[in-house]
Amino acid sequence: QAEHFFRVKIQTRRNKLPHYLFAARIEGSAVEMDVQRIMCCFLPLLVASMASNTCQEGNSANGTCETVAMMQKPQLKTTPVRGGPVPQIECQGFKCERGVPVGGVHRGKKALAEGVPNSGFDVNFDGKKRKAFLPGAHVIDDTTVQYGINDKYYLMKSDTTDYSNPANFEKVKLAGKTMITEISLNGANCGCNVNFFLVSMPAGPPGQYHDHYCDANCVGGNCCAEFDINEMNDHALQITNHNCYGNPSKGSCDGDGHPMVRFGPPEYGPGSWHTIDTTKPFTFALQVQENIAGNNDPDNHLMVYVRLWQNGKTVMKQFGGVGNPVNSQWKNLADGMVLVVDYWQSQNLNWLDGVGCGYGKEYCSGHRADLSKMQIISNELWNGRPAWSQWWHP
Repeated sequence: QAEHFFRVKIQTRRNKLPHYLFAARIEGSAVEMDVQRIMCCFLPLLVASMASNTCQEGNSANGTCETVAMMQKPQLKTTPVRGGPVPQIECQGFKCERGVPVGGVHRGKKALAEGVPNSGFDVNFDGKKRKAFLPGAHVIDDTTVQYGINDKYYLMKSDTTDYSNPANFEKVKLAGKTMITEISLNGANCGCNVNFFLVSMPAGPPGQYHDHYCDANCVGGNCCAEFDINEMNDHALQITNHNCYGNPSKGSCDGDGHPMVRFGPPEYGPGSWHTIDTTKPFTFALQVQENIAGNNDPDNHLMVYVRLWQNGKTVMKQFGGVGNPVNSQWKNLADGMVLVVDYWQSQNLNWLDGVGCGYGKEYCSGHRADLSKMQIISNELWNGRPAWSQWWHP
């Protein structure tokens, strides 16, 4: 059936109204419209804006005429990490549209369909299977989590959404370890950000969604160090380190991230002409290697190796070394960080996938992705293994 999008041209003063008023979608004879959002949220703002400022077509001095598409989100309002009666500030990074946690103010979408989701998720730690949990997620056969737009899950020791207690998290200690997992993107395309990453949560303040979440862009109001193991769709895959220096804040955290490595065409993308064909499952491995010359030796450093392989074909990239910013993340990676499994969308995801997708507006397909057979293995054990499949014992 033909699908058409109605868009609404509105006159607004720049940055004074959310990015969209409303949108309607027609599929056959069905019409979908978020009426509640229009009436409760945007109409009063529109009336106030019209009363204070009349924007005429083509008059850029008085206002800006914006064409607004369905699915674009307004920026989140957040509060700085330090508590107290402080004014709200906007999340100004390019990762302000991350998913919403189960158990927060707005619950994330439940995976798949009928029945109660099974959140038990087996992780292989140094050859020993241990059951962890991704509360609210749909986990298939205890080994595969399938997730979609706005889903966000934390790796826990039990099936609890009490995110205030650090002891409840199954923290991942990645220094000196290798993480391996199988990925199926299933058509998650341009504009989709399918990801899993580490953060130094829980934060003290509960934050916007009351889940004590924090990251280097201060999404939800709390700031902390972040290590993006993987942000991807079927056109690009990126790994980024985000340090925080001193007391975490917008000023002390590196929201853009450094260093960063990215896979794209022709080594990675949809189609058999790429080394890694993202229309099919592939294996991802990230190894954090500790290079220690001696106690407090200035030459001590980390090296991070990222490998993707599929049907005997492999691509690899690396970063690190003496003086590299990733060394500032060493203590966090050694002490343990919280694993976040997340999926979000943006019309402006060109910073990730622009090479393969172009630099216009993007519309995420919303296809659900699979993350399977996760292993976290000490490097001395992993380096001698002939193949990842021989190491995984369900």
